[in-house]
Amino acid sequence: MAHNIGQMFYYGDTPWHKLGNKRPAPATIEEALTHGGLNWEVDLIPLQTAESLPQAVSQRMAVVRADRLMGNPQRVLGVVHPGFRPLQNREGALLFDSLLGRGEAIYHTGGHLGNGEVVWLLAKLPAEVCINKQDILEPYLLYTNSHDGSIAIDIRLTMVRVVCQNTLSLALQNTGEKNVFKRAHHGSYDLINAEAKELLNFTLKKTKETEELFKHLAKAECTEPRFTTFLQQLLPDPKQPLTARSNPSVKKAYETRTETIRQMRKSILDVHLNGILANQIPAAESNWWGGLNSITAWVDHVQETPSDRYAHKLFGYGDKLKTAALSKIQEIALRT
Repeated sequence: MAHNIGQMFYYGDTPWHKLGNKRPAPATIEEALTHGGLNWEVDLIPLQTAESLPQAVSQRMAVVRADRLMGNPQRVLGVVHPGFRPLQNREGALLFDSLLGRGEAIYHTGGHLGNGEVVWLLAKLPAEVCINKQDILEPYLLYTNSHDGSIAIDIRLTMVRVVCQNTLSLALQNTGEKNVFKRAHHGSYDLINAEAKELLNFTLKKTKETEELFKHLAKAECTEPRFTTFLQQLLPDPKQPLTARSNPSVKKAYETRTETIRQMRKSILDVHLNGILANQIPAAESNWWGGLNSITAWVDHVQETPSDRYAHKLFGYGDKLKTAALSKIQEIALRT
């Protein structure tokens, strides 16, 4: 699998791709900006057609890195609507640092993907979640932002299971909201700062609630048949398109998709029953905490993805699958 790391730093375990600037200790926000390759800004540039008589494209703007000269093939990061207001790397980093860092060395990783389309910072929270004496989770706050409009400004709670480095991002839900802390690129970043400060106390409360939830999952029985049924619900076979009977290409695509889903379920069940030898991850315990960790272990260590695994498991498709699994497992476990 190819990586898509532009530049990054890390403290602790070496990433699978063995890239990045290894740090002997967690970084301060200034060190994170430097070693993560984030000390640059972006500009918005008008677009026009590449014709002998160029015509302005008023519906879109190009986002470019200000530190790269015109003509550099890595200068343009994306094309956005005219109302897009970029949040500069330093501005976003200082906003994030105002939550809990305030200049302290709390950043364990950070950097950007590709040419700088997506940037992230991961900060350690001053707490631990104990499921039992042998099973500890470390909570982090994850900040992501995009300069191509692909990801909203996003701050969320991320748990890392120490024993196997599995990750699980959790929605930071306020009353009446059912999403993580996300804000569009509209430019009202003073308001975001005020809202983000309120988020910190809520995050610490969410951490405690999460600990209680996971302890409940560890007490709720999950037999092999129940886990198999759960996988059928989480990853159901796709519905056959109406045109599949008359269109061979549609039928072939449907059959391929169906087989892919079934192989995913089979692979997850194998992790659940047998663990992952290469990563020294044992088979899951017969409870829903074990069931959840089977999903996170498969996503983080087994699932094939054409994108960078960091992005995949922290804020990509892998994260979405783990979030859906947690939601469904929570519903099941709370009924038992």
